[in-house]
Amino acid sequence: MDVPPAPRPTFALPAGGDVDLVLREPWTAAPLTRLVEDDLELLRAWEPWAAEEPTPAGTAAYGRSQLLAWVDGRAVPTVVRERGVVVGAVGARLDPAVGTADLGWWLASSAQGRGVATRAVAALADHLVAAHGVRRLQARVAVGNTRSLALAARLGLRPEGVLLGALAVGGRRLDVEVHGLDAAGWRGRP
Repeated sequence: MDVPPAPRPTFALPAGGDVDLVLREPWTAAPLTRLVEDDLELLRAWEPWAAEEPTPAGTAAYGRSQLLAWVDGRAVPTVVRERGVVVGAVGARLDPAVGTADLGWWLASSAQGRGVATRAVAALADHLVAAHGVRRLQARVAVGNTRSLALAARLGLRPEGVLLGALAVGGRRLDVEVHGLDAAGWRGRP
């Protein structure tokens, strides 16, 4: 099946090399759904949202909710592209009242191991600090999710504590490590 070319994005952040972030617009639903389908079993180990079978309609509905949150200043939802091809998603939930950003990410297994995720999350963090006045970056990562824990460490996010049984995934409760950094300590891209 031929996929029409993606329209020119309304929001884009270069992340270094051939990697950029674009706003999670409606056209991103189909490629994101395909990526989730390809890595569904891996995602189900860590992501509560992966319990459901992915559908373009479901992905589009979530994307719409994130765009509304972006308009309201409560989120920055992006997809990661490598050489113009969608390979994952990076986003942040914002609390403007206290100046915090909760970072989240996932990357297709086919795009892992090349620094794509590190560049993408760092680019978003740079944007959040510079354009949104974020004063604290944080991420909640399931204990045992070694790739995401390593990414948090590469970004300079420090472990601050463990929330016991804080994440329900696949009928089990996972402990979650909280990693954070005051924006004054953010030194930019690793």
